[in-house]
Amino acid sequence: MRLCSNFFSNCVSSALQFPLLAGLLFVLVTDVVAEHKHRLSFCLPEGALFKRVEKLLHRSAWRTERMRGHPAAAELSCSEFSRTQFSSEPRNRSLSPWRLITHPNPNMYPETYEEAKCLCSGCIINGKENTDYNSVPVERSMMFLKKVACKADPQKYSLIIEHRKIPVACTCVVPRQ
Repeated sequence: MRLCSNFFSNCVSSALQFPLLAGLLFVLVTDVVAEHKHRLSFCLPEGALFKRVEKLLHRSAWRTERMRGHPAAAELSCSEFSRTQFSSEPRNRSLSPWRLITHPNPNMYPETYEEAKCLCSGCIINGKENTDYNSVPVERSMMFLKKVACKADPQKYSLIIEHRKIPVACTCVVPRQ
C-alpha cells in the first residue's frame, strides 16, 4: 500500500484500489464542501458572473419562463373571481385560485421572481366561496444567488447561495381542528 505523497495524483489512485481509503477520502471532501456550501468561492467581473449564474440556475432546474394567465386576474377579489370564467390554467380553475405577484430581487439572481397569493380565504365550491374550507399557499424551496462584491477587488463579485420558501400555488384544505 502506497502512502499519499501527492494528494491529487497518488491519493486518488490509491483510493480507487482500496475502498476504505476511498470512503475516508469521500468523508474528508464532503466535510470541506459542507463547510463552504453556501458561498461560491470565486471572484469574477459582472459579465462573467452572469454566465456562471446562468449555468448554476440551469443546473438547479430554476424555471426561467414565467407562468402567465389572464391579465385581469391580478386585479380581482375572490368574490369577483368566483363569478368569472378565465383560461384553462390551473390557477384559474382551482378551488383555491391564486394570482402571481412579481417581486424585484435586487443584487440577486434571478432578479425578479413570482409569488402566488391566494385570492380567497375559503374555497370556490359550486361557483361560490365556501368558508367551511381554507385556501392555503403551497410553498417550494427555491435557490437564489446573491451577488456580493469581493473584498480584494470591489469590481469583481462572488455569489452566496440562499434558499427561500416561496408560495407557488394555493390549495383547498379542511380547516385545522
